[in-house]
Amino acid sequence: MSRAEKTARILKALEAEEAKIGRPMKLRRYLAQVNPSLVESQGLVRDTLQADEPLDAKTVAIVNLAAALASRVPLCIRNNMTAAQKAGVTPEEIGSIMAHVWFITGTAVLSASVDGLEAILPSAQ
Repeated sequence: MSRAEKTARILKALEAEEAKIGRPMKLRRYLAQVNPSLVESQGLVRDTLQADEPLDAKTVAIVNLAAALASRVPLCIRNNMTAAQKAGVTPEEIGSIMAHVWFITGTAVLSASVDGLEAILPSAQ
């Protein structure tokens, strides 16, 4: 199959996904045109994860939302908040997830700063 044929096939599949979720998938469309094999590989990984998933859909949505929040990518956050709501995560639970991610990522920043802090403070002897 030629690259152009692969791109056309992937774009057609994206149209179906976009119709299902009700919005354009701009990044995937761009990636499909730049590197259709990458988009195809993402789909295979997604399908592989879903095939033997031991977690229920709500738990997966919570994990994905937490990862999106930690990554700080607005598009990922928006998409995963929507997916979380569809999976039954309540607004209160989303708020709690946000607080936990804020706490863990903030603590990680402080923890990572200890080496630098120890380097500039005189030793306590």
